[in-house]
Amino acid sequence: MKDLSSLRAEIDHLDKHLWEIIAQRMDIAREIGEWKHTHGEPVLQSNRYQQVLDQCLQWGREKGISEDTVREVMDALHKESVRVQS
Repeated sequence: MKDLSSLRAEIDHLDKHLWEIIAQRMDIAREIGEWKHTHGEPVLQSNRYQQVLDQCLQWGREKGISEDTVREVMDALHKESVRVQS
């Protein structure tokens, strides 16, 4: 069994990696926003968000993560994506 400090170090490493991935996601969202602006598309596209949310809810169920948690995380990511696209 690992000690508490080792487990916390693993969490710290994963948290850093998670924020790196989120930053990459926002970079892509920014590019999408530029594309939408160039092509006259609206930033907010509810159908696309619903597709993403449905897929994430499925992945969450498969991993034993509560639906409420998945929704909270995805809502926060979506809100930030809309912000960087605007």
